Amino acid sequence: MKRFSLIAVTLGVVFLLAAILPAAASSRHPFRGKWEGIDAFDDSNITLKIVEESRSGGQVFSIRARDDRTGDWCSGNGPAEMTAVGVLRGEDTIVVSLIWWCLPPGEGLYPYPDSDPALDPDVYTYDSSNDTITDRWETVYHRVR
Repeated sequence: MKRFSLIAVTLGVVFLLAAILPAAASSRHPFRGKWEGIDAFDDSNITLKIVEESRSGGQVFSIRARDDRTGDWCSGNGPAEMTAVGVLRGEDTIVVSLIWWCLPPGEGLYPYPDSDPALDPDVYTYDSSNDTITDRWETVYHRVR
């Protein structure tokens, strides 16, 4: 019976460590989460979802976005979605390479940076004093709670 108890305790510790270690390895970076902002150009609503890539140690982020009204770059002022990869630069900045596509799909694609070498990638900057993110176009995103 002692041997069975020792094996049961050992297995319990192993399973506990397996459950705790991956969570502890995550950086819980403040960029992570859902964000909402008002587009600085056309006052449309933009939502962001930023997810830390788990194996990057807090260095790489997957970003999804939706704009409910795009102005003249989508025919009929329609909505658009975006997907991006962001790489941490410093403690509070992500350099972002992204692509927007108009909805319904097939209405247009807008990669950024585009073919103009003078354009830099988009940049998201986190401000811990008010828990916001600002992009290079001066759109301010607030965390969705």
